[in-house]
Amino acid sequence: MSVKTAIHIKDARLFLDECIRTRERLNIVALTQKGEKIELKGWIVASSSWRAGTHTFKNVDNGEFRRVRDVLIFYVNNHLIYM
Repeated sequence: MSVKTAIHIKDARLFLDECIRTRERLNIVALTQKGEKIELKGWIVASSSWRAGTHTFKNVDNGEFRRVRDVLIFYVNNHLIYM
């Protein structure tokens, strides 16, 4: 995976919130609460929760939903996320 420019988590959150409206497919690399690495390829952002600090992603192929904490996201479309 070749990394594009790194972006701040604040900018990543704004981008993910914009993707709710545009329904853009994304590639996400993150950790689960248990510390396991997950890769979400071609998922869309279904919703977000500012208070909980999470985004919910939907797999458009099978309808699966997955909630991910924003601080556990490492890559969005090959952009490294930093704090």
